[in-house]
Amino acid sequence: MPFPALRRLAALAGSVALLALAGCATVPSHPALQSAASEGRLPPLVPMRRFVADLDFADGHIVSPDGRRLLWRQVVGTDIGLAVRPALPEDGAAAPRRIPTGTLARPGASGATYAWLPDSRHIAYQKDFRGDENTQFFVVDADNPEASPWAVTPWPGVRSTFVSRGAPGSARFFFASNRRERSSMDLYEADAATRTVREVARSEADGRVIGWMIGTDHQLAARWRQLGAEDGSDVAVELRQPDGGWRRLRTVPAFSFFSIQRIDPTAGRLWAMTNMGRDKAALVELDLATDRETVIAEHAEVDLGNAWYPPAAGGPYAVSAMPDLPQMRYMDTGIGAAVARAADEARARDWIDAPAVFIRPTSTAQDNQRMVLRATTQTEAVEMLLDRTTGRLERLTPPRRPEPGLFSPMTPFVFTTSDGLKVHGYVTRPTGVQGPVPTVVAIHGGPWVRDEWQLAGYTFTQMLANRGYAVLQVNYRGSAGYGKAFIEAGDGEYNGRMQQDIAEATQWAIDQGIADPTRLAVLGASFGGFSVLAQLIQKRQDWRCGVDMVGVANWPRVIEAWPPFWRNRHYFARTFGDVNDPAQRARMLANSPITQIDRIAVPLLVVHGDNDVRVLRQDSDEVVDALRRLGRPVTHLRFADEGHQVRHWRNRLAMWRATEDMLASCLGGRSAGFDLFELMPR
Repeated sequence: MPFPALRRLAALAGSVALLALAGCATVPSHPALQSAASEGRLPPLVPMRRFVADLDFADGHIVSPDGRRLLWRQVVGTDIGLAVRPALPEDGAAAPRRIPTGTLARPGASGATYAWLPDSRHIAYQKDFRGDENTQFFVVDADNPEASPWAVTPWPGVRSTFVSRGAPGSARFFFASNRRERSSMDLYEADAATRTVREVARSEADGRVIGWMIGTDHQLAARWRQLGAEDGSDVAVELRQPDGGWRRLRTVPAFSFFSIQRIDPTAGRLWAMTNMGRDKAALVELDLATDRETVIAEHAEVDLGNAWYPPAAGGPYAVSAMPDLPQMRYMDTGIGAAVARAADEARARDWIDAPAVFIRPTSTAQDNQRMVLRATTQTEAVEMLLDRTTGRLERLTPPRRPEPGLFSPMTPFVFTTSDGLKVHGYVTRPTGVQGPVPTVVAIHGGPWVRDEWQLAGYTFTQMLANRGYAVLQVNYRGSAGYGKAFIEAGDGEYNGRMQQDIAEATQWAIDQGIADPTRLAVLGASFGGFSVLAQLIQKRQDWRCGVDMVGVANWPRVIEAWPPFWRNRHYFARTFGDVNDPAQRARMLANSPITQIDRIAVPLLVVHGDNDVRVLRQDSDEVVDALRRLGRPVTHLRFADEGHQVRHWRNRLAMWRATEDMLASCLGGRSAGFDLFELMPR
């Protein structure tokens, strides 16, 4: 994301530096890549800075509630920040005003990372200074962005998460925080106009309220309350009553969910995503007077994804699912038609170079007339502002369309495992290369998440493909998105069938003529990092090297050290074992990589943030120390200002530069070599 200062640095470096840097690039040594290079079929090497620190980065536009302003992320100084401007010229002067926030909190970890407040003037954003997930809120005045922001939650060691905006026209928002007691989240309301915070509702003394819901009337409407002291106890979904009491709406058993997305008291309806009584998650509507539940959207193959709602009130107008490529279904035909016309116009103006794979709203004004749309093709994502009243369409994001032939499409695949389970994934092949190629198996974390389709743009999957590797991503059993039964198939199999699924998917790629069986590497973070270590220990394939990012090495320690605000311990117990049962604890330790580390003999890159609260840095330290004692090849990257995710662009540059150099040495692909941005001071 970066930086006017870097433009000056690049200019000062001049042609001499560029020639020197070009000499640092690594040519491929794998025969298939050498052949493609000699015949001129390899695409140009894309500098790492293009993936990590794009000078022209601007993305994530959101329209203000009154529809007259836009807010987005972009480069400010030498770091990421925010910017604001009028939505259209008739709304005022068009020059953007920059807000130097610095690196924001990890997207999605604590709700909205940045948001307009209802007055369309104040902006709330989240910071995570150390990477320890103790997120803090700040509010800045868009009319005076140079002024010091209001520190809403200046509470050391406290985690706060966004819940909802306040009443229309106000400068208020709701958030939850564990300020009072670290294992439970109380509900607060902040008012930027008076710079005050008030407590709205308190979790019970035993900390069993695990979630809060605000209704369309901007009042507390519902809560999720765990009925027992132990995680895995039933959860009561309760509705707030006029007298201040609570009425139980649903009792949700362990490993099921009833996630309310909207409560509209005026309409007497609520809408929720749930998998209660079914395998795949569906969207349901509930009549609050009769308790009658109606399924209004579902997908036969996968869990339903997201739902979109008009800002003020009413039910959903669109839903999504991702069986392979993403799918959008517009239940409101008027909005669907307007979105389709916008996609056609974007194509006609050459804003997108092909029909969109999917197009979706990302932000909508309070009157539902102006909305930001994101159109995604195979190669580019473009954000646009649509005024539904006039039909006017304006492009928001700068062009980032790759040169034709630079990147490769991500292709869905499915195969049947040796025990008869259908497993899905994605494969990305390098451009211009024929026959089996060196392959990186990129393993997602969780395990209760999934890999999803991505465009062939400036992603790290495409960075690896640009270096000459096929990239294989596998939604092994236990991954989310494919229903309850598919998750349950991973119970207790984290070091067994899950790892076998990954190895068998790799064999599928070998059998399909995609992967060279003599040039295979594994890469992953968190549970994916554990899987990297497990694969190198089990040797189910001829792995030549691995990249372990914040990977688990000692299961009992990780589970005993989990953050106090986590309330899903029963998922860990079902998947990995009960750490308090001596027999299960012994089995968990036996399945931990640290007890078998002597079986890893190939080069390993280990990456960890010092402030990680999900997987302690000690796990990686012990892996590195043990391998060094054994004289095994290991490289260790530690970041003092990171946690479970590497967020700062300089650190990501260091991490991916080390990764491309390691893969070039063990798989025979290319490396762009030293990057000019590595000279940038902090």
